[in-house]
Amino acid sequence: MRRSTLIPAALGATLIGATLISAAPASATTASATTGTCEKAAWIGQVQGRPAGLGVHSRSGDYFWHDKNGFHLRVTQKRSKAQTYSGTITSNTPIVGFKWVKLEKQDKIELSADKLTINFTVVNHGLMDGFDFKTSCADTLTVSGLTINGQPLPRGKVYLGKYRKHPATIPFTVHRKA
Repeated sequence: MRRSTLIPAALGATLIGATLISAAPASATTASATTGTCEKAAWIGQVQGRPAGLGVHSRSGDYFWHDKNGFHLRVTQKRSKAQTYSGTITSNTPIVGFKWVKLEKQDKIELSADKLTINFTVVNHGLMDGFDFKTSCADTLTVSGLTINGQPLPRGKVYLGKYRKHPATIPFTVHRKA
């Protein structure tokens, strides 16, 4: 059974995926977390925009992007055989506005008590599973520990932003534009 629920604010949230970019981050104080203007500001390089052609049964892997509505993480695969994807996303400010997207009861997402880290495990059966989130004007996000069926996920199975670029390494960090 599929479900689409909102996680209570007390649980917060985070996302996975991003790209290793070695640029200086902007200051988190350049925009107000209460107005949401910082969330609409672009992030450096490869994470901007929904991945082109992303849909049910796309190439297997983790898809991660940012747009004016925040961050998005989706997993999918061409086969219908269950595969388990897991990982960790860490922000330098609290994660907020978390929303499930077609997760099932066996999927597990945990937000740390300080709301800076999300650990996730998603079992995918060939459709699309994932979540969306925002940050409290974070400067950086780090994605680490990505696995598929308990084995390290190859960086070629991580798709970033509109052009589906791969990170240079896993773990990787993304920065907000200055």
